[in-house]
Amino acid sequence: MKLRHLARATAAAAALAVSVLAAPATASADDGPHPEAGTHCTGWEEVYGRDGYTFTAFRTCVQVGDREGRSAMYIETDKNTYWWGGAWYNTTPGYDARVSATVTMDANPVQGGPSVSQRGSWTQTSRGEELVFGPIGIIRCGVRHLDVTYYQVGGYYDADRAIDVKRSYDDFVIPCSFD
Repeated sequence: MKLRHLARATAAAAALAVSVLAAPATASADDGPHPEAGTHCTGWEEVYGRDGYTFTAFRTCVQVGDREGRSAMYIETDKNTYWWGGAWYNTTPGYDARVSATVTMDANPVQGGPSVSQRGSWTQTSRGEELVFGPIGIIRCGVRHLDVTYYQVGGYYDADRAIDVKRSYDDFVIPCSFD
């Protein structure tokens, strides 16, 4: 578990480091509110595939790297399992899951900032993993709207038992800081 979080943090930090090097600092403490550095996530969503034979929990996170709002977005999964022969089994390299996800974050209606849409896919070979979408640019603090689509085929089962969900969050918050 700690190794997985270290890998995610390292990938997100690398993505943010590239964006920090590419853009000069422009804000000062007198510029008003700015995004609070840190990781900000939705709650965990626990979802089943068709007929209840596959299961996962996922959440969407934005890692804000600095007070300028340089950020990276990622999807984190946990409890990725499938039902077979009367028992639940973890996703493994032999029974992997193919996952794709899209996350759209609308601009803050009051403070503006860009709308961002990121898409990615990966092969999941363990109970939990993360997909870092990479740098999403500079965002502003405040309440945002997120739309997330998550599609997974496997472990073990084909598309007839896929997890196919769409979630909307009207209250995703990137906290503001005034320091």
